[in-house]
Amino acid sequence: MKTLRVLFHLTRASFLERVRRDSFLIVLAIAVFAGYVFVPPHGSTYTSLVISSHRGYYNSPWVGTLYGVVSSTLLSLIGFYLVKNAVSYDYQTRVGQVIATTPILKPVYLLGKWVSNVGILALILAVLTIMAPIMQLIRGESSHIDLWALAAPIWFMGLPSLSVISAIAVLFESIPMLRGGFGNVIYFFVWGPGIMASEGALLILDSNINPFNDFGGLSASMFSIREQLIASGVENFYGVSGVIGPLAGEEIVRFVWSGIDWTAGIFLERLVWIGVAIGIALIASIPFDRFDPARRRLRSFPRAMWPAGLKQFAQRGQALIVQLPKLRFLRNFDFIDGDPASAGTQLTPMLNRHAQNRWMAIFLAELRLMLKGQKWLWYAGAIGLFIASLVTPLDVAHQYLLLAAWLWPILLWSRMGNRERRHQTYQIVFSVAHPLRRQLLANWTAGLVIALITGSGVAVQLISAGSWYALLAWIAGAIFIPSLALALGVWSGGGRLFEITYVLLWYLGPVNRIRVLDYIGVTSEINTFVIPIVYLMISILLFGIAMLGRQRQLQL
Repeated sequence: MKTLRVLFHLTRASFLERVRRDSFLIVLAIAVFAGYVFVPPHGSTYTSLVISSHRGYYNSPWVGTLYGVVSSTLLSLIGFYLVKNAVSYDYQTRVGQVIATTPILKPVYLLGKWVSNVGILALILAVLTIMAPIMQLIRGESSHIDLWALAAPIWFMGLPSLSVISAIAVLFESIPMLRGGFGNVIYFFVWGPGIMASEGALLILDSNINPFNDFGGLSASMFSIREQLIASGVENFYGVSGVIGPLAGEEIVRFVWSGIDWTAGIFLERLVWIGVAIGIALIASIPFDRFDPARRRLRSFPRAMWPAGLKQFAQRGQALIVQLPKLRFLRNFDFIDGDPASAGTQLTPMLNRHAQNRWMAIFLAELRLMLKGQKWLWYAGAIGLFIASLVTPLDVAHQYLLLAAWLWPILLWSRMGNRERRHQTYQIVFSVAHPLRRQLLANWTAGLVIALITGSGVAVQLISAGSWYALLAWIAGAIFIPSLALALGVWSGGGRLFEITYVLLWYLGPVNRIRVLDYIGVTSEINTFVIPIVYLMISILLFGIAMLGRQRQLQL
């Protein structure tokens, strides 16, 4: 009973801490908007849950199943990023150091975080459950409301899937390498093939699909829909052709689907996935360091163990640095144990110094900070993409290698605009002279330089080929990326929002060739300067938004 009480209070504290944030209200507002978008009117330019060019009338079984499918697929992506902050927040606030002094076991702590994650995502399911009958009445294709038929698929499909996603989020936060932005990117590329594989299985509706390998719980509904369509005379049955996507010119035929019987047996089958989620959360306790800094980094070599000769050499080096006029800014750094005053440090009064425009020095400092900590493998990858972009054919370099080259520095761009808050140095940085036109502009310029350098191989080929439209789109993309990173970093105070937004934009636009979202111009069906110019204007707007956000921070 004591363990259950501890688990309850851990869950309650984590849940209340997150739902009390202003950002959670924004998430609920987005959920309401998404609930509206997921039920497009008849004749809309996009579709949701189309099966062999057919969709059901918006009655209770179909609307409930539609929300259930969306909950187990799209929400499994967004939900991961929403809840992947429970353990990290305790690291950032150092609450974890307090927890580490208590007798709370690692499995109990992580189970508490998992349950709180499930609670957060369950609130979104509750919002969709409320939106379901409202949207059925708004679309007006069926006036009969069956609350069980609306709610059962949402919870039977969504809750087990989101429970597993919540556990995976806890697992990622328990592994140091996956705790930050790298884990956010890795999850997207794991989620994408996983969803495609499940949709591919449902596309052919293989008889080997069963409730125990159907992660999203879609198989029962899809088999029922297939049987009804085949019985109605649909010969060319090719399964699920889309959940949310453009209409692509196909004619959608509506039919009446009466749904399936959501029995207690189906509920028990879906409970298997909740058991899987509990297992993942318990496994996460193996790599979890329980906030022990000794396990997160190698111990520094104690100064007391320094050889005496080495210590004297360091002290003489410090005295030498003090005497060098060009290195006066290092005088206050205490490199070795001892009294700094013994080195004869003197401070230069600010009234005797002339104000100088040090923008270039600030820019170089910002660039060094962005590149700080990168391993040689990162530089090797960037150089390899640059060389490959020069030697491969232009079509391959432009349509494929440029995508990789401008995804490679995503973790560098995600630091823009939020590094001061993350490292708690904003009180110093924001107090410097002209923080907007110097520091913020230098930060944006550093991000732009990284975009220009990593994509320069493709730019050389575009100039050689005289492809001016593609070159303009390349320039627009190079300006747009740091502008987006800076705006989202300033307003969100972290890099996760940019990582999520940019990866989704990168995937939907350049990868899937959705022209409106193609910010780098790899879609070449229609050569027009409109879209690059639009993205240039958006970049200017984003930079202005970043400046407004920073101005607001300066006034706080």
